[in-house]
Amino acid sequence: MPTIALELLSSRGWYADRSPETKRLLAPLFQLREYSAGQSLYNHGDEPNGVFGIASGGIDISIPRFDGLAFTIHRAETGFWIGDSALFAGYSRVISIVATAQVRAVFLPRAPLLKLVEENPFLYKDFYALSHINTQTALNLLANLATSPAEARVAVRLLMYEPNGGSDANEISLSHEKLAELVALSPATMQRVLASMQEQRLIEVSYSRIRVLNRGGLLALCAKAR
Repeated sequence: MPTIALELLSSRGWYADRSPETKRLLAPLFQLREYSAGQSLYNHGDEPNGVFGIASGGIDISIPRFDGLAFTIHRAETGFWIGDSALFAGYSRVISIVATAQVRAVFLPRAPLLKLVEENPFLYKDFYALSHINTQTALNLLANLATSPAEARVAVRLLMYEPNGGSDANEISLSHEKLAELVALSPATMQRVLASMQEQRLIEVSYSRIRVLNRGGLLALCAKAR
């Protein structure tokens, strides 16, 4: 059993909120998988093979555009679970998942998971909860893109990442260019917004990382845009 990975997943996200009985039933199915930066966990059009929980590292979630190019819509980190929707619906994958750094993931394989849920129907409620969480994330992403001005849009996106260890601060592994893509801003506008936020001591910016210092201040920026 991937003990360390489960400890990390038990600290935040969907799995952290499951009942002791649900955790007991799922634990024997867990497989530990590792992915290097740039490696796909799965791709758009794949047949669903199971459910993934991100224990460490980060992933980019992308969807195909009409011209065939992939568009990144979200970056997720520890505590994020994905893959349930296509598996239980019986459809092929509609998104692609790629590791942004070294990723350790817990994997629930399709056949034993479906068998377990069939034998324990109350588990459907747990996976409905996961679908609800991910639907809420998707709706938040859509709302984020409709937010203006630019500072508020960036603030909303940064607030979507949970604080580390219950503190007000958290460090996000995200380059300026990737953040600009996620919130549909030009790189020049993103640089200007981040510089302004740093001057206000809301964040600290370093190479490929952004540290949130004042979530309350970011919330205030969002409130001004209403």
